Amino acid sequence: MFNDKIEILRTERLILREIVNEDVNEIFEIFSDEDVAEYDWFVPIKDTNTALKFIQRYKEEFDDKEEITWGIALKETNKLIGICCLGDFELDSRRAEIGYDIKKTEWNKGYATESVKAITEYGFNKLNLNRIEAFITPGNDASVKVLKNLGYTQEGIVRERDLIKGKLEDGIIMAMLNRDMKKL
Repeated sequence: MFNDKIEILRTERLILREIVNEDVNEIFEIFSDEDVAEYDWFVPIKDTNTALKFIQRYKEEFDDKEEITWGIALKETNKLIGICCLGDFELDSRRAEIGYDIKKTEWNKGYATESVKAITEYGFNKLNLNRIEAFITPGNDASVKVLKNLGYTQEGIVRERDLIKGKLEDGIIMAMLNRDMKKL
């Protein structure tokens, strides 16, 4: 299922690529923002050493075949504006979970939709997944909108699924099946 290196994906405006140590300032900028962290498991990071640890964790998770995390870079500059990932693979049922974070200054420009579409297609076409799912913290309406626009189905609420900043939070479960991909 996994290659030796993270495969580069290209969209109209973006390059999804491996995140390297030279991206540390962009990773710090993304994950130090309180608004980016609001609905996610992490608290805003305070320094670039923590950003380097995030980058190292992405590499380790890929090496351990647990998760593929791409940096979302603008084609024109190759600077990261976010991350997206496929992880929590369940090989028997050919299922994975999707996630993404975009730098606040780049919100509402269609970059999340463009990158999620690319990794959804990658998951179905290259990894032969049958199901890709997402769990969204209630209140994160923008994330729900991104997935609905791509044809993901909102299947329900998973009660108290995730521990987010010390509190058990529900998760809105959204998913797409391989056979539904024609909607992309």
